[in-house]
This record gives sequence, structure tokens and C-alpha cells, in this order.
Amino acid sequence: MVCLEFWSFEVLVILAGLLPNPKLETSVMSVSLNTSAVVFMITLGLGFAISTRVSNELGGGNPQAARLAIFVSTVLAISEGLIVGVIMILTRNKLGRAYSNDREVVRNVAAMMPLIALSHFINTIQCVFSGIFIFVT
Repeated sequence: MVCLEFWSFEVLVILAGLLPNPKLETSVMSVSLNTSAVVFMITLGLGFAISTRVSNELGGGNPQAARLAIFVSTVLAISEGLIVGVIMILTRNKLGRAYSNDREVVRNVAAMMPLIALSHFINTIQCVFSGIFIFVT
């Protein structure tokens, strides 16, 4: 499933090259995908950690501790998604400058950041829940 997601990103970059201003569009797409990948690593680590924690508690015959770990990880995931999303939105005008000096690229990256922040928030919840539900079901 993760491979399919990464392949879809590659297809998006190729399709961005077919748009009217391909240099600008691929630059913005590259910055957006790179930013998404970097913040996804936080989420991925959280998903792995909760998966391990829940499996250890269930394997140890302690379902109450597993339930508590699920609750704590859900709160942590929502908090992380909100905090990182807000940081991305607040720094949207500066984040593009880390990748490019072109004003148009920076402006378009700033316009994309709220969507990337929303995507990250939803992806955080999905990633943590997928780590939980592997062992609960």
C-alpha cells in the first residue's frame, strides 16, 4: 500500500510536467512532496511505536494496558497532526525559500501548504490507526 502511494506521487510529478508551466509546476510539486515525506516520518514512527506497544500488551495478556495505549496514541496522533499542521501553515511563506529563491515557486508553495497540512493531519490519524488495527482485529 505504501508503494502504491509513492508510485502515485511519481505519476503526479510526471503529469505536472504536462501542465502549461511545467518548470514551475514540477518545482512546486517537488517541494510539496518532499515536505510531505519529511513530516510523514514522524507519523510513521508513531504508527510503528503504537503497533509494537499494543502487540506487546496484548501478547502479555494485558488488554486494559493495550486499550490505554490506543487511547494515548490517538490523542498523541491528533495533537501531533494539529501541531505540525499549524506550524506548516504559519511558516508557509518561509518554507518555500528553503528550496528555491524563485518568488513564484515560493508563492505557489505557500498556497499549497494548507492542503499539505490537512493531508498530513488526516494521514497521521490513518497511519496510527493502521498500526493499531493490525493487532486489534
